[in-house]
Amino acid sequence: MTTPRPRVPLACPECAWGLHPKVSRYGVRFFCHDPGRPLSCELSNESWEHHMLKLEMAAAIRAAGWYATLEVPAEDGSWRADVMASSVDGTQRMAWEAQLSPITLDDIAARTNRYVDEDIRVCWVSPHEQTPQWISTVPAIRVRPAQERDQDWLVDDGLAGFDFAAGRWVFREAPLSHFVRWALYGQLVPTPVLPRYRRVYRVIDGKQRRFRRSQWWTSLQSVADQKKHESMRQRQEAAKAEREAREEEAERRRRALEEQERARRAEEAERLRKQQEEESRLRWEEIHRQWAEEAARRAREKAEEAARLAQEQAEREEIQRQMLEMARAWWSRLSSQQKTELFTAVAEYGAVTLLGV
Repeated sequence: MTTPRPRVPLACPECAWGLHPKVSRYGVRFFCHDPGRPLSCELSNESWEHHMLKLEMAAAIRAAGWYATLEVPAEDGSWRADVMASSVDGTQRMAWEAQLSPITLDDIAARTNRYVDEDIRVCWVSPHEQTPQWISTVPAIRVRPAQERDQDWLVDDGLAGFDFAAGRWVFREAPLSHFVRWALYGQLVPTPVLPRYRRVYRVIDGKQRRFRRSQWWTSLQSVADQKKHESMRQRQEAAKAEREAREEEAERRRRALEEQERARRAEEAERLRKQQEEESRLRWEEIHRQWAEEAARRAREKAEEAARLAQEQAEREEIQRQMLEMARAWWSRLSSQQKTELFTAVAEYGAVTLLGV
């Protein structure tokens, strides 16, 4: 009969109570308190979901070839890692935090910085259906528990790849065990998302929904692709800006030429208007001069005609006067008898003329 080996002494790091190994119905190995544990032990009072998530992470870490230790405290008590992953050579450590309870953005950032200050990488893990607000604040993922015993937990959010052709980030899903291995060996790294690429889309229940992410776990290739795409976009925008500047300058020059042409046309129109006004003025002056000359000519002709008529009238009057004087002189030379004879002859002639005799 084989003598049973004595049990390895194990103690809870929180309450120092004895622990013994167990296996869950999903095949996950974990440690459980021996009977009679203190009721005040925080590790024993944690939720089953929290406990199972830590065990899943520890199992994935060990499957990746690293050491996994639960509830590892800092020497100064400033932090306590749910699961601490340590490389075989002891040069690297990575804390895995199962965060189920609410926490502020400032608190989770401060806790992350305490790990960073000691050169410890960290990943925050949430199993909630609702993605926590801090998933883009610190290196974090959201997971879905396994539905069957032979299934793995699934990373549902916080993991993405950069689609260079589309120029955007795309949600990726992966088994938790794969994600843990990739993260431990640096094949996945938390990387900030450049402002232009923070908008991301995902189909949920047949509908496309929009999200914003400022940080992802992603591959080094995606990190390089985002940088490469941003450089390409900046070059394109610079080229576009330069092209638009050239087009704007060409448009400015075109408008300037058009303005110059309008000014030239306006100046030419003004010159023609003034020329036409001057020509019109000269034509009217010529017409007025001609009218004045015609009026003067007519006045002169009228004056000459009047002078001629006056001259003729004066000449006739002079002739009449001379004839009257000659008649008077001739009459004065007639004797009384001659005058009587003349009157008698004239009277007889008049009678004959009137009577037709």
